[in-house]
Amino acid sequence: MTTLVRQLKRTFAIASVASVDNGVSITWKDGHESFYHDLWLRDACHCSQCFQENTLSLNSGEGEGHDPLKMPLDPIPETVKRDREGNLDIIWGGEEPGHHSVFDPSWLRVHCQQDPILQQSRKPQLWDASVSIPHFTYHEVMKDNEILLLWLEKMLDLGVAIIDDVPKNKAGFQSLIERVGPIQQRYHPTHIFTLDTGNKLAGSIHHAYQYMQHLHNHTDHVSYNVPPRLQFLGCIEYNNPDNDKQAYSTLVDGFKIADVLRVQQPKYFQLLTQEYVPTGRRRLGVEEKVSDREKGTTKYQWETYHRQRVINLDRNGEVYQIRHHEKDRVPLDVSPDKIQDLYAAYQTFTTLAESPEYNAEFLIEPGQVLVNDNWRLLHGRTAIHNPQLRRILLGAYMKPETFRSRLRLLLGKKSEMPNLWLMGCSDRALEILADRMTA
Repeated sequence: MTTLVRQLKRTFAIASVASVDNGVSITWKDGHESFYHDLWLRDACHCSQCFQENTLSLNSGEGEGHDPLKMPLDPIPETVKRDREGNLDIIWGGEEPGHHSVFDPSWLRVHCQQDPILQQSRKPQLWDASVSIPHFTYHEVMKDNEILLLWLEKMLDLGVAIIDDVPKNKAGFQSLIERVGPIQQRYHPTHIFTLDTGNKLAGSIHHAYQYMQHLHNHTDHVSYNVPPRLQFLGCIEYNNPDNDKQAYSTLVDGFKIADVLRVQQPKYFQLLTQEYVPTGRRRLGVEEKVSDREKGTTKYQWETYHRQRVINLDRNGEVYQIRHHEKDRVPLDVSPDKIQDLYAAYQTFTTLAESPEYNAEFLIEPGQVLVNDNWRLLHGRTAIHNPQLRRILLGAYMKPETFRSRLRLLLGKKSEMPNLWLMGCSDRALEILADRMTA
């Protein structure tokens, strides 16, 4: 069996280095030029005195390491060179004579402020009703880290994926989620909840369980300060005597309809990115067991409120989060001169979210788990006309940090770089590092 030899792309190899005023200039083998300020380099030193490799953190111990009160503001490099392994090698003089810093070239390249690629975030693929949802199998994602990474990257690109052949029980559902990371604790003790059309009691206290009505497209937990990032919905049973499109799932790309609104109604887009549409929820009594050891049940209540914007932008003006749930709205928090325009903007956004042009409609079949990005996609369900229809779903959520952590760890592993240089890289830097080798 022949093993493919992988080597570093030219982008990550230093051609030459030179000490210039207040910094170091690097020319890379692909022709790109970078400048790193001396103070930035000194502060970024990863030597054992400055950085604890076992804890992957700065060593701020008294009398050594990264003591911000003792760090010279004008460090002076005595020698600057490229060593035999291709690293940037600096020996400092001035107030810290003999201090030795060695920098991995790949790490340096993904911290170059002159490289426009690093300033560009990953662009999501916007979609409408014609979207082709990617499918993965349970066995693949459970056994293969490359498939797991591909799935999580698809979540960044499209915001949705379906996992097939999942065991139709709680244990299988939970194992799939925990392949990514811990399940998010909900507002009462159940991490995993059940949506059962046969549960009439639940239907009396929560609109999602009321089987007769069409469930409009929305994002979940909009009244939380930080809503869950991923939502998992796994089908355990679906029995439809009419064999038509009852209890079908609907999905809408919130980024897509925000983009449509930006183009067609820029005033409305601006209002929904600047003005608040507050949301809240007061949960009436719900009987839940705190633990298996408890003999009785406890009645939980829940009260939330949040001043939120429907469309949220990052520092580059790109949409990074949608928060929309018309049933959780509370009275608008807006000056009287803007209320009509804001309500018109909200109506327009909601109309787009229900438009067949942007709605993907499909059945989650038994043994399938739908995973969607709750910061991006709006989800809903078609109505159920026949009370004899039986549909049981398991549901759970995942925090944004948990999703990002697994993605970052997988990208770091793919990069084949030491943990010493992976900690603290931006998400974009890790994506580039993961693709730094060529066969």
